Amino acid sequence: MNPPFLRRLLIGAAAVCAMVGLLFIVTLNTVRPAIHSASVKHQLGSIDHTTCNADPESWGWASGDLSFFAYDRDGRSLNPAAPPIEPHLLSQALATDGVGMETSPDRISFVMRRASEGPCAVLRATSRNLDATISSRIRGALAIAIVVAMSAAVLGTYLLVVRPLRSRIEEVATAARSVGSDSFEPRPRATDALGHIADVLARSHERLTDARGALEARNQALEQHLAGVAHDLRTPLASMHLALEALATESRGAVRDDARRALADAVFLSSMVENLHQAARLRHEVDVTSGRVELSDLVRRVEKRFAIVGRHAGVEVAANTPEREVWVACTPALAERAVANLVQNAVEHNDETGHVAVALSLEDSGRRFRLVVTDDGPGMPQEAMADLHTESFLLDEARPRGPGMGTLITKEVARRAGWSVRYAPVDPTGLEVQLEGPVLDGE
Repeated sequence: MNPPFLRRLLIGAAAVCAMVGLLFIVTLNTVRPAIHSASVKHQLGSIDHTTCNADPESWGWASGDLSFFAYDRDGRSLNPAAPPIEPHLLSQALATDGVGMETSPDRISFVMRRASEGPCAVLRATSRNLDATISSRIRGALAIAIVVAMSAAVLGTYLLVVRPLRSRIEEVATAARSVGSDSFEPRPRATDALGHIADVLARSHERLTDARGALEARNQALEQHLAGVAHDLRTPLASMHLALEALATESRGAVRDDARRALADAVFLSSMVENLHQAARLRHEVDVTSGRVELSDLVRRVEKRFAIVGRHAGVEVAANTPEREVWVACTPALAERAVANLVQNAVEHNDETGHVAVALSLEDSGRRFRLVVTDDGPGMPQEAMADLHTESFLLDEARPRGPGMGTLITKEVARRAGWSVRYAPVDPTGLEVQLEGPVLDGE
C-alpha cells in the first residue's frame, strides 16, 4: 500500500472514531430523558390495578429502593405506609396527561395518572438511579476511547508523518552545509519538494566541485608560471643589475643620474618578481617552518646587496650581527624575502644622505633573536601604518612603492614562522621595525 495513503487512512480513522464518540455522547444526553420517560410510562401502564381499586388501603409495597403506591388526584393515599407524593410531579403528570419524572443522583421518582377519579387515579413509583451509574460508566468508557483514539492519532501522525519529515529535513540541511566539500553525500532521490531540493543541492555540489578543481588547476598552473618567470628573469635581471651598477659608478652627470634611477628600478623589479613567486606559494599554505636558515649569514648577504644600492641612492646601509650562529626554523627563500623586504623598504623610503641600520641580537639567554631595521627617513604616516594590518597580498596601485606586497609577505612569513613584527616611529624622524622569534635549540 502507498505509505502516504496509509498515513492519511490512519489519521482519518482516528478522527472518525473521535467524532462518532462525541456524537454518541451528545445524542445520549439529549434523547435519554425522553426514552426513559416512555419506558417508565409503559411499565407503569402495564401494572394490573384491579386489586388497588378493590383494596386501596393495603395496595402498594416498598422494598429497598423500589416502591409503588396509589393516590387520588389530590395526592392523598389510603395506604398509611405510602410516603408523601411530590406536588410538582403530581402537577406535571396531571397537566401533561403523562408521566412526571424527577431524577437525583441516587434514585428516580415517577408519577403517572391512571384514572380521572378514585383512590387509585395516580400511581407513584421510585427506584434506584441505575441509568446515572450506567451513563457515567458509558461516558467514562467513551472518554477513555476518545482519549485513546486521539492519542493514537497524534502518535501515528508523529511516527508516520512528523518524524520521517523531520529526518528528511535534517538530512537535506546536513547536505546543504556540506555542499562543495568532500563530506557531501547525495540524498536518495524522491519526487516531492524535499527530493527536488536534494537534487538541486547535488547538482550544485557537482558544479562547485568541478569549479574548485578547475580553479585549483589554474592556481597550480599560475604558480608554476610565476616560478618559471621568476627563474627565467633572475639571470637577465642580475646581469642588468651589474651593468647598471657599473654604469652608475663610471659615468658622470645626467648619465649617472639616469643609471642610478634605472638601477633602483631594476632592484625593485627583481624584488617584485621574487615577491610574486613567494606570494603564490604562501597562498597555498606552504609550511614555512619546513627548513632552517642561519640569520647572521643572511643579514650579512642582505647588507652587501643593499649597501651597493644605497651607495648610489646616497643612503648608507650597515649591519651588526652576533659572533655565534643564529639558526631559526624557516624556509631559506622565505626568510630572505622577509628580511630583504624590510631593508629594501628602509632604503627606498629614506632621504638622500640617510642611514639604515640592521642589528641582529640574541635575547632571553640566547633562546630568542631580535632583528631591528632602523632608518632616519621621513617615516610613515598613520594611515599607512594602519595598512600594515591588512591580510591581503594585493599591491596598492595608488602607492606602488609603499609597504605593498613586500611588507605583507614579511608579515605573513613571520606569522606562520611564529615570529612577531612591530613597527614604531623614531624620534625625530624615521621608522623602526622589530622582527623577533625563537631560536632553534642546540644550534
